[in-house]
Amino acid sequence: MEFFAVYLSMLTIYVIVDFIWITMFMQPYFTANLGHLLRESVGTGFLLTYGSIFFVFYVLGLYWFGVRSGIASNSVLTATLSGGFLGFLAYGTYGLTNYIFFKGYPLTITLLDISWGSLLGAMVSFCGYSIFLRFFYQS
Repeated sequence: MEFFAVYLSMLTIYVIVDFIWITMFMQPYFTANLGHLLRESVGTGFLLTYGSIFFVFYVLGLYWFGVRSGIASNSVLTATLSGGFLGFLAYGTYGLTNYIFFKGYPLTITLLDISWGSLLGAMVSFCGYSIFLRFFYQS
């Protein structure tokens, strides 16, 4: 039961924060720099289907590698840094692959995306670990 509560809390936090980031900050930047590559319209069903595939497994990774490592070491710092490192790896893989293979892909978007993924992974892992401590930790 504790896994589902912590995981669903983390998933909710991740989706809300990332949605705000993408719509308020990155969408205008993407449009200005990569407008010729963007779809003209993206339906909600499309976003939910394909976004959910990433969200579900990525947040599971943050739980597994971030929160669980924090629990095992009894350290919020370990949970936070482990989640941040996973974010760095995941978003770095995406950003650097785009930068390497797509002509004209801006380095600024790559660096911004890697930084965001690191920060978001750290924050969501911190939240997951904190939720675990608050509601499920038994000393």
